[in-house]
Amino acid sequence: MDHGCRQDGCFRNVFRSFVCVALSLLLGLHVYAYFWGPTQETLDGDFTDIKYVVMQLTRGLSEVNRKHERLQGEMDRISSVLPAVAAAAGRAKDALVDPVLRLRNRQIGDAPDFDRQLADYALESAGARVLDTGDTVEHVIYESPVGWALHVLTSWMCRECLGARAIIRPGVLPGECWAFKGSRGEATIRLLGTVRITGISIEHIPPHIAPTREISSAPRLFQVEGLEKRYDPYPHDYGSFEYDKDGKPVQYFEVMFPSPKGHNLVKIRVLTNWGNTVYTCVYRVRVHGELVNSARNTVGDDGDMRIENE
Repeated sequence: MDHGCRQDGCFRNVFRSFVCVALSLLLGLHVYAYFWGPTQETLDGDFTDIKYVVMQLTRGLSEVNRKHERLQGEMDRISSVLPAVAAAAGRAKDALVDPVLRLRNRQIGDAPDFDRQLADYALESAGARVLDTGDTVEHVIYESPVGWALHVLTSWMCRECLGARAIIRPGVLPGECWAFKGSRGEATIRLLGTVRITGISIEHIPPHIAPTREISSAPRLFQVEGLEKRYDPYPHDYGSFEYDKDGKPVQYFEVMFPSPKGHNLVKIRVLTNWGNTVYTCVYRVRVHGELVNSARNTVGDDGDMRIENE
């Protein structure tokens, strides 16, 4: 707007100069007519023409001033509404964001709709398996020595017992979890194929449906590793993450250190829980990303399908 004012001032200076020149010329014509001019009528005619030109220029300058004032008013009005327009554009952009991009936030949508939003390559019904739990000791409440013996027998014979397989199954009712002693545990999962991993989801029940109304047994800090082979001495570290017990039941974590190549074995290491000194419960683990090759034949040998060291 300062530039417009400078132009307006320049125009006015030019107009004043023209008026001064015109008046000087008119005065010169009067002197000429008085001493050497033929008639007074000719001088009056010239003066009338110059007066008409000056009046036309004055009207034009007034019109320019009015247009300048209207333009100034429009610019002020536009400047006053620009913040509101920018805010509305931001809200519209947020409303049009792809739902998948929304899942990049640390906490994602409600649990019932989660499985419809991202593919899970660690789902048992799709072909994934839990291969190994390392030195993790399963937490089981034994009523008697007979109960302990039956648990050992069924763990050895029954492949449908929950154990660590609970973390790759969809059921997440209270108690349908992998419970292990203490606050540290690990599980190696064979995915349904080679996956270029981009994110991990951890699920736990919310406090309001827990029998004790608290979830101190929920995992807190955990680490994700990609393995080339089952006992890989140099795994790829995808990063360490923290599950928020006060957040939503399903929480998505984008990997910190992506790998350019895919992995078909993933190890989940639980490092701490939220305060329970007896046991830790992991309800569901999901692995997300892009399938590099077609899913493997899910019919493997018995050794691959058995959970070891539970």
